[in-house]
Amino acid sequence: MTDIEKQIKLLKEQLNAELQKGVSDNNVLLSISHEIASLDQDNIRFSVDAGVINRLGKELVGRHESAVAELVKNAYDADATTVNLYFNGCSQIGGNVTIDDNGLGMTREQLVKGFMTISSSDKIHNPKSPRYKRSRAGQKGIGRFATQRIGQVLTIITQTLASDKALKVTVNWDNYAIDTNLLLVTNSIVEVDKEKPEGTTLLIENVRDIWTDTMISRAYKYISELLQPFPLSTRFQQSENDPGFIVSFYKNGETIIDVESAFFQHSLAEIEAYVDDDGQGYYSFTSHKLGVTNQDDIDLIGKKERDDKFNSLKNIHLKAYYFIYNVGLIPKKIETYIRQNARENGGIRLYRNGFRVLPYGEKDDDWLGLDASARRRTFITPHSNINFFGFIELIDPNGINFQEQSSREGLLANESLSELQDFGYKVLTDVALKISFLRERKGTAAQKNWTGRSSSQVLQEVKEDLESIIKSTSNSNSPPEEVQASFNDTLRVIEQKLVEVEEITIEEKIEAEAVKKELLKEIQLLRILAGLGLTIGEFVHEINHYEPAFKYDAELLTSLVNTEEGKTTGVRLQDNLAAFTVYTSYFKEAISKNVNRELEVIELRDAVYKFSDVISPDLIRSGITLEKPEFIGYHLFTCPMHMSEWASILFNFYTNSKKAIKKTKVKGLIHIKAGKADDIVYLEFSDNGIGIPKENEDKIFTPFFTTSAPSGNSANEMEELTGTGIGLKIVRDIVEGYGGDIFVKEPTDGFTTTIRIELPKA
Repeated sequence: MTDIEKQIKLLKEQLNAELQKGVSDNNVLLSISHEIASLDQDNIRFSVDAGVINRLGKELVGRHESAVAELVKNAYDADATTVNLYFNGCSQIGGNVTIDDNGLGMTREQLVKGFMTISSSDKIHNPKSPRYKRSRAGQKGIGRFATQRIGQVLTIITQTLASDKALKVTVNWDNYAIDTNLLLVTNSIVEVDKEKPEGTTLLIENVRDIWTDTMISRAYKYISELLQPFPLSTRFQQSENDPGFIVSFYKNGETIIDVESAFFQHSLAEIEAYVDDDGQGYYSFTSHKLGVTNQDDIDLIGKKERDDKFNSLKNIHLKAYYFIYNVGLIPKKIETYIRQNARENGGIRLYRNGFRVLPYGEKDDDWLGLDASARRRTFITPHSNINFFGFIELIDPNGINFQEQSSREGLLANESLSELQDFGYKVLTDVALKISFLRERKGTAAQKNWTGRSSSQVLQEVKEDLESIIKSTSNSNSPPEEVQASFNDTLRVIEQKLVEVEEITIEEKIEAEAVKKELLKEIQLLRILAGLGLTIGEFVHEINHYEPAFKYDAELLTSLVNTEEGKTTGVRLQDNLAAFTVYTSYFKEAISKNVNRELEVIELRDAVYKFSDVISPDLIRSGITLEKPEFIGYHLFTCPMHMSEWASILFNFYTNSKKAIKKTKVKGLIHIKAGKADDIVYLEFSDNGIGIPKENEDKIFTPFFTTSAPSGNSANEMEELTGTGIGLKIVRDIVEGYGGDIFVKEPTDGFTTTIRIELPKA
């Protein structure tokens, strides 16, 4: 008997002894079985090192904002309608994050075969969620590993409607260490009392990174496409139709982001309309910003005249929120988010008997004719689809008036559908016109000589009111208390009008001045960039005439010099000229393509390698090491762009890094990493310079913000270009112009600053 056979025999005896016990230790059984299998001389098997969990968590999930987004998507896939996220003590390392949803929860089998199984096939076999038939949002099944990216310990408490108890699992991610067999790492599971009828709670303790408000806002942005910012009315909440998905964020017990803060409280008006059982249409709106709060002020709306009834419409309900952009009514940071969401989800959706009817309200669907009306400019008040978030509900259980097409896409065109479209269009445009009047803006193109209520008109009214007070008090025979009451009432009216004058003369002036200043800044910046571009283009063009002569003269001088020092100097001169030629050819190609306006998909490898070739001489002179670029995956193609834009992006990053490294007086290191995730490609640029303070992480992308101005004494140095504070602003404009994102992320290990760019992939 060989030594291996003796080992196997001994292990089998140990295995049999363990099996004979009344209660066997499964960990021991697994360990012995694994050892026996590893000694098999005729067959070999794959084994998995527990360290793979660490790599899955950190490499598949690039940052903790996207990690949180993955966990929220898992709740969406579990048919949750609400998810609450609590960030407690996360302003420093060591806090905890709780993600609580009201989804279906998990049975023991689902927990073991789904959540605890790497590369589970559940989403392949079940591409739609069981209750609301949602298309699965989670892409890679990496939600569970996302928790490892966020914190050290994960506690799962989950329960289903059918269960009497909840299941509680605790996972300490630090147990998944390198050189440990993944199969032998265990996690406890126990039954506990249910916390709620159904749903799952994830508690992630000892968070590994600081969470800023900006990072939390970015996590909310990553899941915005899943959100329905206008839930259905309560009469449909119990139906099988998807009632929507609402996510709220709390920090240390206080709400920081929810539907109200992200959407509703910033709307200019909330609109309600309905058609009763008689076919009579009514509508009303409230606007706290405009002082309209009386919901009982209901107007009629009809098919032709305002009080005409609709023949085919019964029991119709409309609700919508109205937004006007770029006029100072919404905070700028939130306005960008709302407008982006409006491009994808704006407009009026249609629900029939509690079920969504497609394609009404989908992107680019103009079923109410709002976009067409805006293009005609009969109504010049804003009233496109992106100005509204809302829905229309209709009840037609027998399909008498509204029938679906055979393709299940849309309703058959008939009188009922025509009246419904007429109803929706009239309500929304009527409210938009009324709001235009309240804002003292021109509502229709037909309004001639429109000037609105000027300050002088209001002051004239105040003067007349004061004169009426004097006249009434001097000629009145009424009792003193009645005179006093009348006097007070009139004063209140005057006070309100004076407030109105203040609002007209100050607020609107401030708004106009702010817009004017922003436009002037943009124009100034465009002039600077246009002039700079022309100068660079002219320089590159002219230098081409001199390069051959420089090259020839350098070679001739080198050959004529007889001393060793002279020859060394000549060779160095030729090398510097060669590097200079690489620079000019790089910019010549970039400018040439930009002038020809050719957009092309860019492989990030090409952009990075061209850039590294160009800066290699400058790296040597500056004493900076550019580490070997890291590329995650293949075919890292961006959306169509100008190659010159990547020249601008990478040179801006490089010059900023040089300046930051110079301040630290350390041996400079730069690292570039690129990859792809879902529908984006990304590039991360890291350096070991002085770093960026947390409070400046958002400011660095604003125009003219800089931590150091150009000295004026060394304008020939590349890093001086960044002293103007426009470099990263240019980069941000390029990236956001293609629908991408740029931000400062937690630094890559060994570096102090990492800036990440995300762009749509080709």
